Amino acid sequence: MNKKPVLLRTCIAAVVLLVFIWSMFPLRQQDFYKTFEKMLSKKDVEITEAIELAKKYEKEKGLYASVALDQAVTEKNIDLTKYVNLKGLETNRDVLSQVRKNASSSIRLGLDLNGGVEFILALSPDEKADKDQENVKDSEKPKSLEDNFNRYRDMAIERIRSRIEDRKIYESEISPNGEKFISLRVPVVSREEKKVIEDLIKMSAKLEFRLVHQNNEALVQQYQADPKNFKAPSDYEMMEVTQLVSKDQGSRGTGKKGIVANSKNLKKERHHEIYFVYKRPEMGGKDVVDAMPTMDQFGQRHISLTFNSKGANRFAEVTRLNVGRMLAIVLDGKLYSAPVIKQAIEGGRADISGDFSLEEAEAISNALVNGSLPVKIDIAAVFDTDPTLGSEALHNGLVAGLFTTIAICLFMLVYYRRAGVVANVALIANIFIMLGALAAFECTLTLPGIAGLVLTVGMAVDANVLIYERIREELAKNKTVGNAIDLGYGRAFTTILDSNMTTLFVGLILYWVGTGPIKGFAITLSIGIITSMFTALFLTRLIFDLMMRYMPFRTLTMMKFFERPNFDFMSLRHVTMAISGIMIAVCLVTTVIRGKDMLGIDFTGGTQILMDYNEKMRVPETDIKTTLGSIGLQDARVAYKTSTLGGKESKKLEIILTEKSLAKMGIKNSDSDLNNKVSTLLNEKFKEAEFKSGDMTSIGGLVGWQFTQYALWAVFLSFVGICAYVSLRFEFSYSLGGILALVHDTIIAGGVLLICGREISMPVVAALLTIIGFSINDTIVVFDRIREELTLNKNKTYKDVVNLSINQTLSRTILTSFTVFIAVVVLYLAGGIELNDFALVMMIGVIVGTYSSIFIASPVVLFWHKQHEGDKAPVKE
Repeated sequence: MNKKPVLLRTCIAAVVLLVFIWSMFPLRQQDFYKTFEKMLSKKDVEITEAIELAKKYEKEKGLYASVALDQAVTEKNIDLTKYVNLKGLETNRDVLSQVRKNASSSIRLGLDLNGGVEFILALSPDEKADKDQENVKDSEKPKSLEDNFNRYRDMAIERIRSRIEDRKIYESEISPNGEKFISLRVPVVSREEKKVIEDLIKMSAKLEFRLVHQNNEALVQQYQADPKNFKAPSDYEMMEVTQLVSKDQGSRGTGKKGIVANSKNLKKERHHEIYFVYKRPEMGGKDVVDAMPTMDQFGQRHISLTFNSKGANRFAEVTRLNVGRMLAIVLDGKLYSAPVIKQAIEGGRADISGDFSLEEAEAISNALVNGSLPVKIDIAAVFDTDPTLGSEALHNGLVAGLFTTIAICLFMLVYYRRAGVVANVALIANIFIMLGALAAFECTLTLPGIAGLVLTVGMAVDANVLIYERIREELAKNKTVGNAIDLGYGRAFTTILDSNMTTLFVGLILYWVGTGPIKGFAITLSIGIITSMFTALFLTRLIFDLMMRYMPFRTLTMMKFFERPNFDFMSLRHVTMAISGIMIAVCLVTTVIRGKDMLGIDFTGGTQILMDYNEKMRVPETDIKTTLGSIGLQDARVAYKTSTLGGKESKKLEIILTEKSLAKMGIKNSDSDLNNKVSTLLNEKFKEAEFKSGDMTSIGGLVGWQFTQYALWAVFLSFVGICAYVSLRFEFSYSLGGILALVHDTIIAGGVLLICGREISMPVVAALLTIIGFSINDTIVVFDRIREELTLNKNKTYKDVVNLSINQTLSRTILTSFTVFIAVVVLYLAGGIELNDFALVMMIGVIVGTYSSIFIASPVVLFWHKQHEGDKAPVKE
């Protein structure tokens, strides 16, 4: 029995479970004002009146609750930090951001499950965004951006994506929409967050340093004396800044800025100042290489900037030539501060001070580092989108998850009996910890994500199977149950660590390099690996120790697939290699023949049709998809949308059709009759819905070339990382065998899908990435046993050792593949059409991955050591 303190380990397990289960709540969106009131440390007449005023503004002006409350407390000059005593809340904006966060549900659901908001963004050229204009000759200034607008639009898409991902939202959808528009769909969790996303979109992050007029104070006095007749000097514009300043409520006086050394009795007040700022900037912000929020001793938040060498030299020159003058810091046309230049600043650093919340300061900092947008962006339309998948699809996914869990639990119970009970307890705990971790790390859960979780349930028993098979081996050597458990966990630990570390390595690289859904998948994968290791190595061991201490048992019976397998797998290696080569060739030829036809709507885009309909007779999305599928439009996307721009609601049905599906029907996406053909078809089937032809727009794919580059680069680096880790832990021949097996599995799984007439979509990409993790996991188990047997069987040939190792791990290989296959089959049968391709790829991948661990990876290692087939080959220990 493990001699480590049982009580301490029990407390650790209990704390972990409670923390992550607690993180799952609340499961629903909370009321903004009720959440705010719960956070108040005190509630007086002043704050009550502010809340009532905010509710009035929200109703009359159609404002978001957070914006309405912000206006109300500003009018009443209320400092919310006095009412909400939480660490790190320095301004009203901080408090409102925290309220928004607390009011959100714990787990963010994706667009497919919960809907969200769609912004139609109008793009127009911004000549000043491409280059800073200082010291640039007219002949060298950029030409009209109309000529290269597609390139700038793609740049805008990627930078918007970066800003959204900085808020840990990885499942947004961004695509070209028509010639001058971008469609951005975001799975927001509240109306309040919609406002935050709007601000992120509008932020061009265009930073400018401009000089203030030398006679600014005199000009301000003239303006205040006669505002109507005042004219600003040519080339100057009047700008106003509002800042929070601190004033001492005691007897001490304050300076112009209201800043004093003693801050015990400071009161924050809003202070307005007017500046006349030169229109032409002295320099821009394209040379900013780093930006981060900071805070001074008086609670004033700043954004600290760091320039590259070129920017540092230019900033030093500007400050050196203008000592004594005020330098205005303007971001997106808004003046934030205008400090006096006291001396030349040559360190390559600058500060922007202002009334930022921490959330705003982080957003601005990230935008400055990511780069300013090269185009101007206006929000042309806003739609609240319904889930792209109907409730039936969600129901199918949840049912599939429930059936999978029950099926695996029953199998483990029957096969491993008492030990199966322990594994099932760990499996249930693993599910709760994974969901809690998704909430704690603010992940977005989509239907493919649910499929991934279901799959993780199948893969989670892998470590338990490894441990139990080791325990079985020790029991066969007549060890006591206690000693067998000790030795089983000890000897399985290295194998579990190696196999899971390689998969975790894949997840970390995909997160580091990938974008969008790739990054979201990486987070889910990494969480699943870590939680599975915790429950398998820590929690199950703790349960066994508690059982041995308080309910001791002397036997631990288990079923067994093979009594003593002794198959000569390596004698088949030449045949299996030939079969694999033929399969790979067929898959590659199929890929070439299908060409762009193999890509789904995520990659190719299509034609969008927006239709009006009778709201009282709304038709389920699945029924519309079935109807369209009856005429060959099986790949259509269907969703309901509600326009909310201008305070008026306008409900629409959105149908997106791919160019290739229209081509099969002899219809071009530019066909003016397409609208009528689709509406006629739907009205014949659903007369009472009264569908009417609407706008038709060409939209781009969700996955652009730059996104694809990131994904391919991430996969390549994953292979390099696996190669490096396996070489370090074993030797290069093992890493070569593992990589070739991964390439083999990926090509065949994707190729067979294409042979079946299916398409490559984002769920399929997620499945292929999962296969990479699953396959290397299985391969490492075999490699680890080969390494172990080489040290124990010095008189056996290398070929015999490889055969022996595969036979010894055969039960584990089949059991693990079987449990994962159960999960995948249930997804295929009960997951609905949305998960069909994902499940099919995984079914192929599980079979091929199991096959490649035995017949591809192991033969490569044997071939590498061909000269040692008659004796033991050297290997790292």
